[in-house]
Amino acid sequence: MIFWSKPNLQKSDLIHLNRAFKSSWISGGQYVDKFEDKIKNTFKAKNIITTSSGTGAIHLAYLSIGLKRGDEIIVPGYGYLAAANIAKLLDLKIIFAEVDPNTYCVTEKYIKKVITKKTRVIVITHTYGNMCEVDKISKLAKKRKVILIEDAAEALGSKFKSKFSGTIGDIGIYSFQSTKNIATGEGGAVIAKDKKIFDKLKLFKSHGVLKKRYFHVVPGHNFRLSNLLASIGYSQLLRIKKIISNRKKIFHFYKKYLNKKKFKMQLIKKNIDFVPWTLSVKIDNKFTQKRRDAIIKNLANKGIEARNGFYSPSELPMFSKKKLRTCLMLSRRIICLPFYEGLSESKVKYICSTFDKILK
Repeated sequence: MIFWSKPNLQKSDLIHLNRAFKSSWISGGQYVDKFEDKIKNTFKAKNIITTSSGTGAIHLAYLSIGLKRGDEIIVPGYGYLAAANIAKLLDLKIIFAEVDPNTYCVTEKYIKKVITKKTRVIVITHTYGNMCEVDKISKLAKKRKVILIEDAAEALGSKFKSKFSGTIGDIGIYSFQSTKNIATGEGGAVIAKDKKIFDKLKLFKSHGVLKKRYFHVVPGHNFRLSNLLASIGYSQLLRIKKIISNRKKIFHFYKKYLNKKKFKMQLIKKNIDFVPWTLSVKIDNKFTQKRRDAIIKNLANKGIEARNGFYSPSELPMFSKKKLRTCLMLSRRIICLPFYEGLSESKVKYICSTFDKILK
């Protein structure tokens, strides 16, 4: 079976993991600090704090900016809905925005259609490694005095006009879950431009304790990253240029061998330095959702694990049933093909030829 994704763990990762293990610091420890410093220097981030997961990073960000019940937040209607899920848990008012049918990313135009005087936060999701038009959205957020959060969980390493994803908005979110570009198993990080927000991130991250042991300044949470997982992340960041290069190479293999007559690939604009997280294709509108799912099943029968796209909010029980036409279309027509560092050119060629035969 050619899996949809798998981490590319190397001997060097095990060396650092053993060092962390032998240090006896398996919760907090030196590697947490080293990992944070490495993220900060690699991606030119101002303030960085690691967390137990990417979703935890979003939750921590919401707590740090003081969101409370009923506050209005804009979230893209297509993409992984971690930001919406946490907003729902906090009983925030979620406003879903449409996305571009070709880039799959939310745009300034669609945010303008739903933003109100009550909007406190805009979340943008850099879906599949592509990036939103952050410059325009950032200007809109500043004009409206709204906090902009970049969910860059799927776009670590991607750049918009030479700036790394997650570093352009007020707050940036990374994920190090096992399918991500840096894969520690679980883990995440929050980047904050504002020092006051950063100080609150540190406060809420570890039980609301500031300086005095066991004295809770606020009702905090435990979002701490294990020293063991941080050691794996640190090790992988030492070879991040190679990881990015390999992922770009695999993307070019797909562009070389895919027969694009019956589908379109995700549009990546010229001002984006794209580091792909997965390989997504949007099949023609003559393919129904049922046929799309049958294609995925047929690929599995040929030893290829593929996945459907994300669901639109209107398809999920906990969200509004208001339909977003583009988001719904994408949820029914996207197929994500296997993509991970270490995927060989011969396997990509086999995936593409098999996919082409099934589409016929």
